[in-house]
Amino acid sequence: MAGAQPGVHALQLKPVCVSDSLKKGTKFVKWDDDSAIVTPIILRTDPQGFFFYWTDQNKETELLDLSLVKDARCGKHAKAPKDPKLRELLDVGNIGRLEHRMITVVYGPDLVNISHLNLVAFQEEVAKEWTNEVFSLATNLLAQNMSRDAFLEKAYTKLKLQVTPEGRIPLKNIYRLFSADRKRVETALEACSLPSSRVDKADDAANTGESCGKAPKHFNLHFNKQNKMIALACYSSFVRCFGVGKM
Repeated sequence: MAGAQPGVHALQLKPVCVSDSLKKGTKFVKWDDDSAIVTPIILRTDPQGFFFYWTDQNKETELLDLSLVKDARCGKHAKAPKDPKLRELLDVGNIGRLEHRMITVVYGPDLVNISHLNLVAFQEEVAKEWTNEVFSLATNLLAQNMSRDAFLEKAYTKLKLQVTPEGRIPLKNIYRLFSADRKRVETALEACSLPSSRVDKADDAANTGESCGKAPKHFNLHFNKQNKMIALACYSSFVRCFGVGKM
């Protein structure tokens, strides 16, 4: 029919856009029915909308790939604690009904093998905002069909979110990220003059910030938020390592 447009135009695809509140982070309480453990956390999303990550009171960071999220529910549709003592712990010192402040994030590799991330916000409006934003990011069609460069940036972002308190990336995280062939990972790191388990670096090299010693197996990428050129140079090295036919 004349004037007909392909379905992709009818969908009005929108690029990924992460709100400031998600990037800045919000306080939540994370709970688990099996262990009856309540953990205060700060929940954030990276600026590109790749990961959902949280930091607990011990400064330990965990993350969840948003591409694995199948659903996000709040209010009466969220999972409720079965243990009365756990429910009492979650309801202490908060404003508004507990049922309206609860969030359940359903995630997994498919619709059969799923897990639940259970959270409680301190305000009902916060619970609704995060639920809507997370569901929107997880179901974005452009995010589900990323380019090759976007996948490299996602891998780089994952490494940045798992740095040590000193701002260093454990070498084991790189091997875990590209677990298919360890030898090829080592070869790629060596080709870019980055430390690998096959290379012994002198102790004074660690002081230059360009590399670090053999133990512990970390290398420093200097993630200085006020110096974008340093971060850009690190990303260029990462792409040179794993983005140009070396993996």
